[in-house]
Amino acid sequence: MATNAALATLDHIWGVLEPMGHSLALMGGLSLAAWNYIRATRDVDLLIAVDRSELDEVMRRLKDNQCRPKRSPPLTIVGDHCFLQFLYTPPGEFYDVQFDLLLSESELQRSALRRSVERSVHGLQRPIKVLHCDDLILFKLVAGRLIDRSDAAMLLRENRQFVDVSYLHFWITQLGLSTEFAEIWREAFPGELPPTA
Repeated sequence: MATNAALATLDHIWGVLEPMGHSLALMGGLSLAAWNYIRATRDVDLLIAVDRSELDEVMRRLKDNQCRPKRSPPLTIVGDHCFLQFLYTPPGEFYDVQFDLLLSESELQRSALRRSVERSVHGLQRPIKVLHCDDLILFKLVAGRLIDRSDAAMLLRENRQFVDVSYLHFWITQLGLSTEFAEIWREAFPGELPPTA
């Protein structure tokens, strides 16, 4: 389950960034609850469409609202992924909550932002944009950690009626993740073959 501090951080960051007009969507552990799967998490992950030329303004706005870069420079590049890492201490809390802003620069990331949907997140007073279940599954498969693969299987199991198999197959083929998808499908639905495109 999400901590109150993580939810307070999400609410604060959303309030800072949304008025700037950049497309924005929740991803990561907190987003799972919007798709019928709750697990413990203590940080916040957002996907944002912002040109690198506009990052200084985004960082200034965050710093003006009690957010601190985790490292200097705040922009981190890992493979094809570029993200900002910041820390925020919600009022009444005694520890920092980390939040990551992943820049939407790849075709998959841009597609995921376009397909994001407004959902209620338990503990927040306002609905926010969340990545679609299909895209969360794909992001989890790309990440590839054991916890991510387990999350992907649970998302499949809990949201079968929402899954767009054709969309998943397109990206799974593009990303070379057919074996990984077959494995999480078997975990989600033991004894059942994965669907074909």
